[in-house]
Amino acid sequence: MNPDFSHPILSCADSGLWEEGLIHSEEQAWQAMRKVGTQLGQAIRSYFSMSRYPQEGLSVLGLIGKGHNGGDALLGILALLEDHSCIASISLILANSRDELKPNTNRALSILEDAADIRILETPSVESLDELRTESFDLCIDGLLGFQVRPPLREGVRTIVDYVNAHPSIRLRISIDLPSGVGDECDEEPFRADLTLATGIFKKPLLEAESAGALRYLDIGFFEKSNDASPRILVDAILDPLRALRPARSEKRAMGHLLVLAGSRSMPGALAMCVSSALRSGVGLVTVFAPESVCSTLAVSLPEAMWRPWPETPEGGLALEGLWQVKTMLSKASCLLMGPGMSDDSETQVLLKEIGKVWDKPAVLDADALRPEVVESFLQAGNRDLVLTPHDGEFKRLSGRADCSDAALLDYVKEKVVTVVKKGSATRVAQNDLLAVNAGGNPVLSRGGSGDLLAGLLAGLVAQGDASLFESACRAVYWHGKAADLLAIDKGQVAVRTTDLLDFLAPALQLGEVWNPNSPVKKPTGL
Repeated sequence: MNPDFSHPILSCADSGLWEEGLIHSEEQAWQAMRKVGTQLGQAIRSYFSMSRYPQEGLSVLGLIGKGHNGGDALLGILALLEDHSCIASISLILANSRDELKPNTNRALSILEDAADIRILETPSVESLDELRTESFDLCIDGLLGFQVRPPLREGVRTIVDYVNAHPSIRLRISIDLPSGVGDECDEEPFRADLTLATGIFKKPLLEAESAGALRYLDIGFFEKSNDASPRILVDAILDPLRALRPARSEKRAMGHLLVLAGSRSMPGALAMCVSSALRSGVGLVTVFAPESVCSTLAVSLPEAMWRPWPETPEGGLALEGLWQVKTMLSKASCLLMGPGMSDDSETQVLLKEIGKVWDKPAVLDADALRPEVVESFLQAGNRDLVLTPHDGEFKRLSGRADCSDAALLDYVKEKVVTVVKKGSATRVAQNDLLAVNAGGNPVLSRGGSGDLLAGLLAGLVAQGDASLFESACRAVYWHGKAADLLAIDKGQVAVRTTDLLDFLAPALQLGEVWNPNSPVKKPTGL
């Protein structure tokens, strides 16, 4: 995959070495901090706007350490303050006395003090912190410790972290870079964040840190020089190939032909959703084999696809007698999507295995096709051009393991020589030794059908044949997650339908991360 489409995920120790090679003076450090602060403000605004809380008159609590992490937090608060003046009050807890702050952190504090009235608690006692317990805060920004943390937390920081973790009235807890107490070595009770904004370099401990909450990566240009380390964090440039104009003399057959085999009498919705997203992937042709009882109804609602009825079992699944139809498509289709809504009907499962024996082109297997015996039917026939899209439970079923770790995932893809998209709050894409992580997306995807939309989008990209299976999978995952973020910013995370995401696929192709202040992507309107 093009290295411009992703950046390395490094240990804290390696991150320190990389930064040392880039930043050689206090002024260079200050310029990097200013970039971080600007992006922090936009990222916090964007994520908080996914809630339906008031977006003006916010109360902010900042936890400030003596190092550059504290300075980043201060500059992030400044960016929020300067952006539509959405902040009504600022309280700061300094973990150190002011004369212990590093020069750039002190500089940031002075600028913030000039811009607003601030309440400051310096090296507070438990008693002084208790005075804040009756107050409510919209945002709490953790800038106590950077990635060089060594457990256990020292007494003053321990007191602050325990106080904030127990505070009953904070709407959004945000950590800068890493939750305080998380690093290559982690404290047993770190700061518990709802959102962690990885600044400059995405650190490996975030992959396993349960206290990190949602993850976002803020790119400030640290990887203009190539670094081919794995794992990788996906960046917005992964969508660049979809932003270009298509050739003027394009013809639909040159844009790929996707064959979809999915659905059942009892679950036609999954079929409709995967076809809906496939039709928005840019693929030239989509042919759908659908249960005969629902085929005509779905054809009217999605007329861009070519619909063909498939005989059904008594239970409403796809019957084995229709196998000949797949064989007629071998010379026409460029990719097969199979599985959404197909049920565990025993005859249908036999059909899936029989298809695996004859299909010799790329295939995306989702949902009910994610069974070891189905995957093996493809592999035994010599077809390893497979993309599997399991969530954790389906991965356990496929691999026969209770372990869903990154190590277990890499072991599986190396053993089977396939590509796997393991869906979750930070979705992984794995192939051979390659592991990519997507930090986009949000709980708006935690509802039925979001996986069907991803499967259709992914299969449509694979069918076009413009990129490797790994790159296509990464592109689909990032695109899907970015659209989900735009949906949540626009409508919130609750009162939405899964299919609302479809309307945000086109806006997601605009250049720039959702939280990038220079991006033309639609911004929250309430801030």
